[in-house]
Amino acid sequence: MDRSKVFYIGSMHFLLDSYMGFFAIYLVIAGLDPTRAALIATATSFVGNTLQPFMGYAADRVRGKLPVFLGLCITAISMSLIGLTRAYGILFVLVLLGQIGSSFFHPAGANIASAAGITNRDKSFAVFSFIGTIGFSISQPLFSGFTGRFGTQASPYLAIPTILFAAAYLLMSRMEVHGSPKSTKLSELKKILIRRAGPLLLLFLIMVFRSAFVLSMATFLAKTYEQWGFSRAVYSTAVPAFLIAGAFGILAAGHLTHAIKPRMLLAFTQIAFVPFFIIFLLYGKSGNLAMSLVFLACSGFIVSGGHGANIVMGHRIAPEMTSTVSGILMGFAWAASSFGPTLCAYTADLIPGFSGLASGLLLLTLFPIAASILSLLLPHSVDG
Repeated sequence: MDRSKVFYIGSMHFLLDSYMGFFAIYLVIAGLDPTRAALIATATSFVGNTLQPFMGYAADRVRGKLPVFLGLCITAISMSLIGLTRAYGILFVLVLLGQIGSSFFHPAGANIASAAGITNRDKSFAVFSFIGTIGFSISQPLFSGFTGRFGTQASPYLAIPTILFAAAYLLMSRMEVHGSPKSTKLSELKKILIRRAGPLLLLFLIMVFRSAFVLSMATFLAKTYEQWGFSRAVYSTAVPAFLIAGAFGILAAGHLTHAIKPRMLLAFTQIAFVPFFIIFLLYGKSGNLAMSLVFLACSGFIVSGGHGANIVMGHRIAPEMTSTVSGILMGFAWAASSFGPTLCAYTADLIPGFSGLASGLLLLTLFPIAASILSLLLPHSVDG
């Protein structure tokens, strides 16, 4: 594993993902309507992430630095502007641009990380995902803390560090997207997808089902803690607790793939978290902050463990087009899973004994459970 390259692209992953939770915490700070905010989150996630396979295909063909550079700049600028408005139409455009920037970056970044760990893809991709997830996990407290100190009108200043970093990368770095133009011609791409459609479809559905739950957590966990009566300081750190634990779960899983078959890792992680999650909800609604956070972290650690393995399996199935596969499994799957927050919002109070959004979050656990079952259907060849 080329550690310097993995940590370099990982640092850019950290910066980009540190903007992706701004809207979820802003909806609470600005007092936005949860249902309308959920529709914005759902629509922008779907449209933006649907572009990722196409961006991945372009990255495989074009290569170079531009996909990473554009992704960083577009996301940093657009997401940092949301503090300037409460108009739902403008917020939709800004969040959509943030998603489009993400669709530029993620397939290309995954390509670079995978190439840097050619002798141990699981480990290098786990590090790449770990660092990015840490960035996502600080996103909400970063926005909350900065705007709490300087006001939401100052949020555009949050874009400056990433723009400077992106400019330095473009001007000075030699790290680029790798690819073979011959192997990624559109006609060849179609043949590869047709020949390997079965396992790729399974990996896609597994990612969709898990992501529907994780996206709902990232969108409504802060609001759930607010509904339980906790303060802004508490609900601003709820998502980081879940995501940081998830990042360590990804990292740990990346180091376990030589001892545990990735298929079994997927099957285990997507069902074993459920008891911990139910206990988290019970402690949360009873007002026990410490224990709710402990079991929230346990849930995040376990359910996220299979994320990296999911994508690396796709790289093994189609090594000729790792950016394209990453776009399908990271972007298009995320887009397809964007129904999660809307379903969560509309199923609030549905389950007796779990009031508010906690009911919707509990219902969403059915999707990772279904993903666990699908994991058992994967061919042995994806284990590497």
